[in-house]
Amino acid sequence: MNKLKILILIKRFDIERPKHKLLFDMIASIEKFAEVKYWHKDGDINEILKNIKFSPDFIFSYDIEWKYAFTPIITGLEKVNIPKGTYVKDTYWIPRNRIKFIEDNKIDLIFSPTKESFLKIYPQYESKFRWMPFSINPNIIKDWGLKEDIDFLLMGLFYYIDNKNNKMFAFKKGKYPFREAVYKKMKNKEGFVFIPHPGHDTKDGPEVIINEKYACKLNRSKIFFTCGSIWQYPVMKYTQALGCRTLLLAKPNKDILELGFKDGVNFIACDEKNFYEKAMYYLNNTKERECITNNGYNFVHTYHTNSVRAQQFIKYVEDFIKIQ
Repeated sequence: MNKLKILILIKRFDIERPKHKLLFDMIASIEKFAEVKYWHKDGDINEILKNIKFSPDFIFSYDIEWKYAFTPIITGLEKVNIPKGTYVKDTYWIPRNRIKFIEDNKIDLIFSPTKESFLKIYPQYESKFRWMPFSINPNIIKDWGLKEDIDFLLMGLFYYIDNKNNKMFAFKKGKYPFREAVYKKMKNKEGFVFIPHPGHDTKDGPEVIINEKYACKLNRSKIFFTCGSIWQYPVMKYTQALGCRTLLLAKPNKDILELGFKDGVNFIACDEKNFYEKAMYYLNNTKERECITNNGYNFVHTYHTNSVRAQQFIKYVEDFIKIQ
């Protein structure tokens, strides 16, 4: 069978916004299993197709959020008789804008890393929905073989105040209650390390903890805390922590449990009330911690790599084309 031909409409945000390189890697992995052409600039789809001299079986437009920060503005999609798909990363980002894009461009398939949240907000698109959870680039999210010299690690977005430097880092107080509880309880605990979110538009540099440096921090930690916010997203940190061989202590949600995360087997489920007790237990019980950590590492590197996800994407598209 000939490889599927896919035109991907996406900006080079891996270069423009290196914080999001791992998201771009996930899409780029489709190249292994399909004939892929990219288009990065605004334009009309008919002119684009003439320019690239490529007849795609499927057109995939990346996420339109943040006013088209990740994908170019393309006109004429509604007039093209080629199956089309789009990606919805943050389901709570201006739903009316997403609905208008889907309807105006006659989108056939909608891919999203979230399932429960997507179907809650866009129930009218259940038949178009295809679940495409976050996955890892195993060349970066891996066991780097580093010494575990960090007992507890917390990274990412939430509301907190840095009294030492007289700075306030606000991200809508209460949106990440689990992370806020962890920080409040652990900030003065010996062995606890907190690394703030670097900012979505940050440029790479020696002090910026993204990509390989981010993975190495995870690999150096014995225990890593995270959650999926009040929106209960299966955020990338769930798979990234396991993929860098650290024990994940996290507030679970329906999506990650459906994806195969099992409490006490490949991660530890906890909440605002019991995370401290569980963290202390697993810090002091090395054998149990390492067993669950290894299970999590093998689980993610077997079922949630970019190659696995790319093949799932290809099958979704092929199955859709067959019934047209």
